[in-house]
Amino acid sequence: MKSVVILSAGAVAADVAARVHDSPLATEITVADIDVDRARRVVRSLGLPEESARQVDAADPASVRAVVQGADLVFNGIGPYFRFGLIAVREAVAAGAHYVDICDEYDVAHALVTDADLDTEARSKGIVVLTGMGSSPGLSNLLARWAVDSLDEAESVEVVIGLPLFVDLGTTINAHMLHSLTGGVTQWLDGEYVEVPAWSDPQPFELLGRGGRHEFSYWGHPEAVTLPRYLKVNRATSRFSWFQQEGNELYRSFARWGLGEDQPLTDGGVPPRQFLAAHMSSDIARAGMSVDLSGEAMVSVWHVVATGTRNGVPTTVTIEGELDLLARREVSGPGLTGLPAAMGVLEVLRGAVTARGVVAPEACFDPEIFAVPAYAQMGVHLTRRVSTVERLV
Repeated sequence: MKSVVILSAGAVAADVAARVHDSPLATEITVADIDVDRARRVVRSLGLPEESARQVDAADPASVRAVVQGADLVFNGIGPYFRFGLIAVREAVAAGAHYVDICDEYDVAHALVTDADLDTEARSKGIVVLTGMGSSPGLSNLLARWAVDSLDEAESVEVVIGLPLFVDLGTTINAHMLHSLTGGVTQWLDGEYVEVPAWSDPQPFELLGRGGRHEFSYWGHPEAVTLPRYLKVNRATSRFSWFQQEGNELYRSFARWGLGEDQPLTDGGVPPRQFLAAHMSSDIARAGMSVDLSGEAMVSVWHVVATGTRNGVPTTVTIEGELDLLARREVSGPGLTGLPAAMGVLEVLRGAVTARGVVAPEACFDPEIFAVPAYAQMGVHLTRRVSTVERLV
């Protein structure tokens, strides 16, 4: 009997719950959310008994502890992770439960992979803490591992992400974007973690598909944090750009004006980031901040570049995933994150993940076996280019 607790009844967590419910590996599923009525709606949609819905306050360790007690595995889909992530993982480990999340915050990922005490506790209990098991981070990490593994020796790996400017990505993701594009962010440079300004070191990249050529700058994302833990590289970075320059200028302005900060300006006040993230989901913000996307390539792109040598020859391996946002496909919306997350959960339940302690996807899965089928279901077009430099004379 395997008991799974799903923390969150949001769209992605509900998608994970449905996929796990469809598998015989989980015989008991609990869905917990601050809004218990929303949790009830999810369990009803799955045909589960009403008592499978629980209320949880992700900011209260005791509340999380009460819900995860007795679970074999905890999936944490409650964001933003910079606010709620660490409480859930610590309570899951204390309860002796495997843990999987889709954490997309660089600072939380850094706190997890460098927490020796948490890693030791998880190992001693024979459990895995699998963080960042989504699309990006998650499948993007596996593309990076695939590119690096294609080389005999790797010097660097860069994960480059490009999106069209959508002002309203939902309050939680709005907050995540503001967090990732404000202040100092972590990269792996010259063999060590270094804090650099978000938006710094813009570099041009020619995408392989319809994305075109753009400058991509540093941002805060977990790939730059976890990849050097498992791949032997001197440099691991994460870069981002909106495909519309107006979007980059908008977010740079937010950072300049202090609107991405998470501390209240006055006692009892609302942090600027929290206000702006909610405001961006309003009609007035969408009308005032949106740009004309007509004629633009409506694609999301995950572009990975690894440099090093193969057979003694300088070689660059580029792997790109491109998602057509307008195409009809089997998996869309929440499933783009929910599918890889559920696949990770099921692999842990199946016993296929043998790693113990705190790990990221690139430490657990073969890219060709795991990522390629996932991308195929998602309708993501994968392209690879291998470039070499040979001295002729």
